Amino acid sequence: MDPMLEKSFSEERALLFGLIQECIFSEYALEDCPLLELRDSLTSLADKYAYVMQLGDNEVNSLLRQHEECIAERGATYMEGYSPVS
Repeated sequence: MDPMLEKSFSEERALLFGLIQECIFSEYALEDCPLLELRDSLTSLADKYAYVMQLGDNEVNSLLRQHEECIAERGATYMEGYSPVS
């Protein structure tokens, strides 16, 4: 079996793994975004997988909370400049 498939993801770990790969607001990420730092430092899928799998549940949840806060802030900033077409 492929070593990357040996250990299955929880839903939270799967989400974090995807976010370490890419985020819809990646180009607007702030310098203190922990996921931006991980995207830059973990270059291969195997490295990202290994990182996510070695985290404790509390660490996974903490990173996901930080992401949710960032998305809320980035989304609000984006919506301030949005004007729907009538």
